[in-house]
Amino acid sequence: MNRLILPRLLAATAAVAIGLAALWALQVDSPAQAASPASGSTVVATYGVGGVLKSNGFLYQWRPEKKVWVTIDESFRMDGETRKVLPIPVAASEVARMEGFGFIVTRSGSCWLYNLDSNRWENIGRP
Repeated sequence: MNRLILPRLLAATAAVAIGLAALWALQVDSPAQAASPASGSTVVATYGVGGVLKSNGFLYQWRPEKKVWVTIDESFRMDGETRKVLPIPVAASEVARMEGFGFIVTRSGSCWLYNLDSNRWENIGRP
């Protein structure tokens, strides 16, 4: 009987180890959840390559050289620029489209542009 218990025990131990490794890998592969101060918020829009808007209103940018998510303002700082993109001028739930970090079209059709010269958001109305 002991000969049957040992293989089962080893198989169960291996299964638990594989399951724990898979959970650890999921956490490592999700740096937005680990690095984001508001990991409970959800992605509501994307912009550009590697940019997301979360339901908390923060814009995050993936930095592949550091393998980390950072806010858009921090991403600019990492490039030696000072910007104050956050907070965005409307609630995240009002954003209908974003093509780049600095252009927002709301669900009501208003357009907002981030002016790089003045470092502020401007409501540019509707087309």
